[in-house]
Amino acid sequence: MKSKVFWILGAIVAFFIFAIAYMPASQVLGRVDLPKGISVDKVSGTLFEGKAQTVVVNGLPVNNVKWQLSPLALFVGQIRVDVKAGNIRDKNDIAFEGPIKTGLFSQSSISTQDFTLYLPVDRVIAQVRLPLPVNAGGRFKVKLDELTFGPTCQALSGTGDWLNATVAGTQGPIDFGTYSAKLRCEGDDIGITVSEPNLLGLSMDAVVAPSFKKVNVSGKFKPDESLPDEVHQASRLFGTPDASGYIAIKL
Repeated sequence: MKSKVFWILGAIVAFFIFAIAYMPASQVLGRVDLPKGISVDKVSGTLFEGKAQTVVVNGLPVNNVKWQLSPLALFVGQIRVDVKAGNIRDKNDIAFEGPIKTGLFSQSSISTQDFTLYLPVDRVIAQVRLPLPVNAGGRFKVKLDELTFGPTCQALSGTGDWLNATVAGTQGPIDFGTYSAKLRCEGDDIGITVSEPNLLGLSMDAVVAPSFKKVNVSGKFKPDESLPDEVHQASRLFGTPDASGYIAIKL
């Protein structure tokens, strides 16, 4: 008798899960209050497999967002969705691809593996308040081998690159090359390590709080001789070079 009740209850739960999942995504999202700063346009497909033409997050548009929701994960109390967005080959597009997992009943923590993200540098900088205006170009690439986050950094392994970095100079854009960083958890915070070689001769270690409101940076840099004079002159604003020509960074 107990096994019969179990199978009846399981069938009812399965029915509701599949009924909800196969509902048109546009109908579901149309009835959901999205978080502030997020909007979704032209949704098609279902909750299991759907597409949104544009998702805007805090003013940053993400085009051609596609998702596939795993029905099996729902039965073990998880949400697993494979997402893909943008055009990786278009330097002006925000693009990403990979799986995202969180709890079905609590979304306080998220995790992913083999997740790749591309961000146009100029769009990111436009969202950040800087002490001085900066006109920079290129793309940020973030490759997450492993991430478990929320509300603090629990596991993080990956890399971050600034590809084809450029900064506007008085005579036009200045090519700074490419910069690579390794990502890690530093206690509850996020650790970022940049190492040479690079045209700025930059080596740096930064620790960022989960709220992103506190950043500690230490390192040094020594601009390559091939860089324009204005770069060498501007570098002196950070301090006096040591005997090896390096200028210390401490924030």
